[in-house]
Amino acid sequence: RLLDRMERDGFSPMIAAEIHNMHLQLAFVQSGYGIGLLPARFIARNHSIDAVKILRPPSFELHPSVAIVRARQLGALGKAVELLEHEFRQLLEAADTTKPVTRSREGVPANRRKSQSRK
Repeated sequence: RLLDRMERDGFSPMIAAEIHNMHLQLAFVQSGYGIGLLPARFIARNHSIDAVKILRPPSFELHPSVAIVRARQLGALGKAVELLEHEFRQLLEAADTTKPVTRSREGVPANRRKSQSRK
């Protein structure tokens, strides 16, 4: 989706490296190897704002999709994590989201979910 949007805005990027480490990606950009897509707070926190130029195209707005995950079996931490999960859910539902927040089907392995939903 990001590449499609960039091409619609007249920019045809060539991806030479896909870097999943923010520090390494920033180092590549600072060395002049291209551009990077990094959280603004990361740039500010690392005092890198003077070493790079931040681009803010007016028509370019991202809506990231994120997932909050947890281990299935938590033992003694289970209740605390359930309370935290409840608070996250309330925060997300209070935000102006386009998708409803759904609860995972706990206890059902991923490979059995499809067959059980037909019953």
